[in-house]
Amino acid sequence: MSGGTMDAVAAHAESDTLELLRRLRPRRWLIAGSTLLFASAAAVAAFVMTPYYESKVVMMPARNERDSGMKSALGQLGGLAALGGLNIKEGDEETQEAIGVLKSRQFSGAFISDKGLMQKFFAKKWNAANKSWKGSPDKWPTPNKAYTYFDERIRTVISDKKTGLVTLSIVWKDREEAAQWANELVARLNSEMRARAIARTGGYISYLRGELGNGNYVEIRDAINRLIEAQIRDQMVAAATEEFAFRVVDKAVVADKNEPVRPQKVLMLVGGVVLGFLVAALPAFLSTRPKSPGARGAPATD
Repeated sequence: MSGGTMDAVAAHAESDTLELLRRLRPRRWLIAGSTLLFASAAAVAAFVMTPYYESKVVMMPARNERDSGMKSALGQLGGLAALGGLNIKEGDEETQEAIGVLKSRQFSGAFISDKGLMQKFFAKKWNAANKSWKGSPDKWPTPNKAYTYFDERIRTVISDKKTGLVTLSIVWKDREEAAQWANELVARLNSEMRARAIARTGGYISYLRGELGNGNYVEIRDAINRLIEAQIRDQMVAAATEEFAFRVVDKAVVADKNEPVRPQKVLMLVGGVVLGFLVAALPAFLSTRPKSPGARGAPATD
């Protein structure tokens, strides 16, 4: 682009800016009033809205050490192990299963029910004096609605594949309850996964002991015995390990009162200022039709 063309474009932009300012000038008081009105409304809304706070638990998958001879024993058993449903899960599979349970409707629903959270989630529909829901039964909140509210607005689970860390976040208007719920959910999850592991290994042990008498070869009987020993050890480890699925790296703490995650007061104020300005200035913007440099008439020559 030549120097002359660049000067022409710059002159054109300056001319359009001056033209826009000229059109905005008669509306300056309207713009100022509108901006002040919307900014004030945004500020009032930001301070009136109920603040919500966030508490986080950072966890690391707890991969329990297992007997290295177990996999080799499974290899020797071949079809027998497959028939019995024996499966040694990798660490990632165990972690994904635990996260799936944490997000599941059954696990979350039990937590909501045990803590009486439906009455908190839908407080406006709950009659605390009569301990009953207001209105007709068809308008009452359901467990499905409570789970959806909890899953979409309160609980968030994020898994970082690079570090392996899993973060459980709870956002709620009561700071202390948010931290309490986050920590309790992790404790409940570990208890649930521990109970599942104990039940699963118990089933394996029963099956293997039943097959032990059917082994015709010493090698197979030895492999079955090694599997039984490994399953018993895993069962003992599960029973004695509180942090079975996840180890807590950083437990949830009560958030500071002046640090809510919403509403974002500064953003709301800025948004009010911008919106107020645009509402009043929009007619001036729409009436401005920038002209291209080529559309301008050239100076007349003799």
